[in-house]
Amino acid sequence: MVPHVPGYTGAMAEPETPDGTCPECDGTGWVLVAEDGVELVRRCACAEARLRRRHLEASGIPRRYRHCTLENFELWDPENPTLRRAHRIVREFVDLYPEVDKGILFMGPVGTGKTHLAVAALRELIEAKGVRGRFADFTSLVLEIQMTFDGPGTAREILEPLVGAEVLVLDELGAGKVTPWVMDLLYFLVNSRYLQNRVTLFTTNFLDTPPEGMESLADRVSTRIRSRLYEMCRRVELRGSDYRRRRLAHRAERGQG
Repeated sequence: MVPHVPGYTGAMAEPETPDGTCPECDGTGWVLVAEDGVELVRRCACAEARLRRRHLEASGIPRRYRHCTLENFELWDPENPTLRRAHRIVREFVDLYPEVDKGILFMGPVGTGKTHLAVAALRELIEAKGVRGRFADFTSLVLEIQMTFDGPGTAREILEPLVGAEVLVLDELGAGKVTPWVMDLLYFLVNSRYLQNRVTLFTTNFLDTPPEGMESLADRVSTRIRSRLYEMCRRVELRGSDYRRRRLAHRAERGQG
């Protein structure tokens, strides 16, 4: 599949001869092109495709989410306008990148498609625009940081690749309780990306104004991190019931029928 991105001229799939060699560059990765009567050496499309596949493999997107694209995001509830709006915003964000000044903060209940949209955006930016991106799950990240107490390595070594990623997806922000020490390190991650003006996509199940008796996102990640997110991200709220639960219930009904 070649993603829909205006101005995109590359391809993820390179043509090959029966022995696996690209016929355009004969396996060298470079081709001669004539421009205004002058011969220039340019990177072959096959080399660019291989590079982008390596970037995708290095992104850390979990196997469970590798199928996620904007094309296969289901607008499964026609009466829920937040799904179509969120999909449109992500489509525009990908098309405009890198001419964007903010990332996206996806907020809403479990199962509304937040992670799907965030991963789909990251995938398409890597595949279509050669972005060096990373995916990190908040709970796993916190656990990795906590394990530096007893194991090899340091928290800074864990965080540096995330700080330096051109685009970062931080999934399930606010999940699980964290210690003040870990919260300071997470602020370091968020604030470093803020200061370097790097694009970040966050997903969270917590809202800014939750129902009475429930915690807000600021309660979970501190007011200073939430303050940074206001400046770093466009807030996109998804509402509705759990799509996964609805799909399983539908399958069960069909099986009984």
